[in-house]
Amino acid sequence: MDSNHLGCFAEYLFASECTKRGFIVSMPILDSSVYDCIIDVNGSLKKIQIKSTQKTPLKNRKSVQLPLRNLDNKYTIDKIDWFCVYSEYFGGFFNFPNSGNMQSIRLSTTGKSSIYFDNFAFN
Repeated sequence: MDSNHLGCFAEYLFASECTKRGFIVSMPILDSSVYDCIIDVNGSLKKIQIKSTQKTPLKNRKSVQLPLRNLDNKYTIDKIDWFCVYSEYFGGFFNFPNSGNMQSIRLSTTGKSSIYFDNFAFN
């Protein structure tokens, strides 16, 4: 699967997973929107930027580093509430709250980011 197909797959997989969990999901018609979808979590709207990766851990490592391509700071707190990253290698989503200045995300099911793996509690 090429990266464009994986990105589209991740967006619809995320929307399906959220729908399965009882969230209302809305997706913008234009692809120029800074967020990929909005989820309604008990009346609170969360703007989501969905990413995907096919990266695998480097030799003797258990994590993957993913740049967010946020050099121009387009993913500010007022525009994005959560980054939801689908990892083909780990087979699920890492759902990170936006701190406002994130440039990259480390994905691991054993390290610090393990608390974000398949965690759909958007508080």
